[in-house]
Amino acid sequence: MKLIPDSNTLRKALLDVLSENPAGLTTLEIDALVATKLVLSDEDVKKIRAGNRTEFSYRMSWERTHAKAKGEIVRVSPRFWRSNK
Repeated sequence: MKLIPDSNTLRKALLDVLSENPAGLTTLEIDALVATKLVLSDEDVKKIRAGNRTEFSYRMSWERTHAKAKGEIVRVSPRFWRSNK
């Protein structure tokens, strides 16, 4: 079992994935592409944090929030994001 990478690694992967898809992506698409880019196992991605939310989706949510606050990405509509570069 591989641990979920640190915040800087997740944010870089998030920004890379969105810059590679200029039309934008849904939250689920972003999470799937970041997990693939970082070679995370299904076990790592599906580990439950609380209730039915996974640790990975929780951490990715925070990365999107931080990237949005820095002006690096924009939320086009609910659950749909685009790079701001």
